[in-house]
Amino acid sequence: MKIAKTNFKVKIIIKIIIILIIILLAVAAIYFFSKQIKHVDSSMMERKEMDFLVSNQEILNTRIKNEFSNVDPDYQEKINNSLPSVYNILGFVDTMEGLSQKYSFRQTLSFSPPAPAPEIGGPIPVMAINFNLIIDEINIESFIAYLQDFENLPYFVSINSINHISLTPNAWQGRASVNISGRLYAKQ
Repeated sequence: MKIAKTNFKVKIIIKIIIILIIILLAVAAIYFFSKQIKHVDSSMMERKEMDFLVSNQEILNTRIKNEFSNVDPDYQEKINNSLPSVYNILGFVDTMEGLSQKYSFRQTLSFSPPAPAPEIGGPIPVMAINFNLIIDEINIESFIAYLQDFENLPYFVSINSINHISLTPNAWQGRASVNISGRLYAKQ
């Protein structure tokens, strides 16, 4: 009878061990699948976010194109007209001469050879022409008004530096010289 009890106890212990192994495997499977579900869920959320961002970007791009064409349908022609040819910048020179006559000062304008302008991209190949402008005998009031007119020029122009040179102690109050380094953008 002792052997039967021992066999019975061994069978029960084996069944308990098997049940514990099955429970451990079930817990491990649940843990593994929950990790997989979380991964798939986060991946789907990222895709939904990307889809949302892409669709919003497409809507925004379409809206900008529509609004831009409503503002001025001839924008490309105006851009072309505002970029003089690198072979003919006389219009810019004449405009600058007109400004110097308006404010009654003498100016000297010099240009460097045109070079590609990689900072400006688009359908038109744009070149940059560096220029140096020396204005003699100008006071501060005239110079400020000159810069305001310069800002409204119908050309793509940037100013890189402005140097004020005065020999009088009143610097900006009296007449002085100003050296402006800038860049004129032109089409090839």
